[in-house]
Amino acid sequence: MNHVKVSVIIPTRNRSERLAETLACLKRQELDDTDYEVIVVDDGSLPPVALPRDLAGEPKFKIVRLEGVERSAARNSGAAAATGDLLVFVDDDMTFGAQFLSHHVQAHTEWPDSLAVGSVQLPDEMLAKPFGAFRQRLEQNEVPRKRGLTPARNFCTAANMSVARKRFEELRGFDCSITSGEDQDLALRHTGRGGRIAFIPEACVIHHDSALDIDSYCQRTQWGALHMITFCKRYPGWPDNIERERINGDVRWGREPLSQSARKTIKLALSSRPVVALFFGLAHLLERIAPRSYALDRVYRLLLGAHILRGYRRGLKRFAAMSVDRKTDTQRSAFIAQD
Repeated sequence: MNHVKVSVIIPTRNRSERLAETLACLKRQELDDTDYEVIVVDDGSLPPVALPRDLAGEPKFKIVRLEGVERSAARNSGAAAATGDLLVFVDDDMTFGAQFLSHHVQAHTEWPDSLAVGSVQLPDEMLAKPFGAFRQRLEQNEVPRKRGLTPARNFCTAANMSVARKRFEELRGFDCSITSGEDQDLALRHTGRGGRIAFIPEACVIHHDSALDIDSYCQRTQWGALHMITFCKRYPGWPDNIERERINGDVRWGREPLSQSARKTIKLALSSRPVVALFFGLAHLLERIAPRSYALDRVYRLLLGAHILRGYRRGLKRFAAMSVDRKTDTQRSAFIAQD
């Protein structure tokens, strides 16, 4: 059996059409077919994922089947089944060019033992819409401006990243107790051990997701804010988490500046259902009559802020008593069992 250099890990659930497009891109890579394998982690899809017949032969495509363990545990299970020296993680709704894997391999030649993070872009047809252009600007805000090593200790997206298998084992994989921000957690543990993070924009993926308008994107954002609480509990002193609590935390009259309490109260009022419904209607109107206006940008941001607040407050209640001590985390067993 030939030695596999690269293992591509794709967690998936109930997105067979998108997954097929991602797998087709991997079949067309310029990297030698015997140098990489593709591991699809089917996390409880109904019906179960079946690989297309045209994927037979090299590179090798295989399926790991799970039952709804969520994405971090799914990625860890994929890593446990991998045989490559380099692990490349990519989501199941991405498309990319033929040099995608070669770019990741090259990054680890330049910066051994680094965590290499590629770029994520929206499709051109999405960018042509007012919301798509807004979303792209928003999501690119924290992305480095140039290729190479970045000082940002938490810069990472598990939708397009690679790491040496040995390093991933040392870090003990993704922490399954964190369901939003798990890639940032991995990055912070990596840099906490002296590791480096490299941004490689040439390893670009196009993200074909379902959040095509402000309505669906707000729902996704609210879910992310709710589940971000476990990450915030793990890193309460991280500047981003301090800011999240300052803006979205419970009002503490008399224990915080009056202006801060007032802003939280106003934001809470703006997040009420009638007000949010009004702003959604305004957003849809502005998309038709003033698609490039500052007013539309502000309405988008108000809606996102309202849903982040909702999610954050619900997360505080849901995870109030939850421990996020990694020593008690048992959900990583699929990966740890390989130690």
